[in-house]
Amino acid sequence: MLISPSYLNSSALAGYIATLEGGLRESGSFRSTGSKGISGGISFSAAKVAGENNSETEDSLSVKDHDHSRLQRLIEAAHKNSEELGWIEIMQPDTDFSDLQTGLFIEWECDVYIPDMIAALSQNEGMGATLRKFAGLRPAADALDLNISGLPSSSEMSAMADLLENFDFKPVVVGDDSDTEWKIAGTLQPEWIRPDSSFEDRVRVIGKVKKIVPEGRWYPLFSLPGMNVMKREERRRLERQGPKDDGEKENFLEGPLVVVDYLAIFI
Repeated sequence: MLISPSYLNSSALAGYIATLEGGLRESGSFRSTGSKGISGGISFSAAKVAGENNSETEDSLSVKDHDHSRLQRLIEAAHKNSEELGWIEIMQPDTDFSDLQTGLFIEWECDVYIPDMIAALSQNEGMGATLRKFAGLRPAADALDLNISGLPSSSEMSAMADLLENFDFKPVVVGDDSDTEWKIAGTLQPEWIRPDSSFEDRVRVIGKVKKIVPEGRWYPLFSLPGMNVMKREERRRLERQGPKDDGEKENFLEGPLVVVDYLAIFI
């Protein structure tokens, strides 16, 4: 199967492949020879050199390793040695998820989406700078006696700008399926996201298990690894307390849930 990733953590992948194969492949070459009139074994363009007697040809090709190839090799190795590599392909979600442990890899075909609140915050990139501009214009508006009674004060806008600029809002992707109550969730590192990715599709995901949230418990979205939005004590309090009312539920994910460190999201 040819892989088309929407997200692929190349740095983590290189580490796993280096461990699996005893290092990384930087480049390689292939050479094929054959008698005149018989095509070589390489089907695409290559440098072709005629032999001295014009009766033989030699095809040579230099190649460099690629992340897509590395991912395919990792998946193939994991399917052959799943127990040794701690790799679980989720085929029966209710059973397979129940048996998971921290540190295992999961591979699952599911539907993915970005929660509405996270999507809204992600679209507010640059809002902090805009708020600061409005805060700077507030004195001029007051001097001109403009009606801006509905706008926050300069200090309030500056405080809101500080909040947006200091919080590290990373994209959050949730995976689920109609056949199970189980969900998965994790943050993405922006540098490994393909520019045209939407994360609103049926995909395959690979991730390393970080935490398991049982049924009946809640997990705050801002507690996800990599968000760095609140202090540890506050995260723990919210995990124990859960949402106070229906209005707060959009800030949480309900168990049963597996928090993962995504390696790849692909079709």
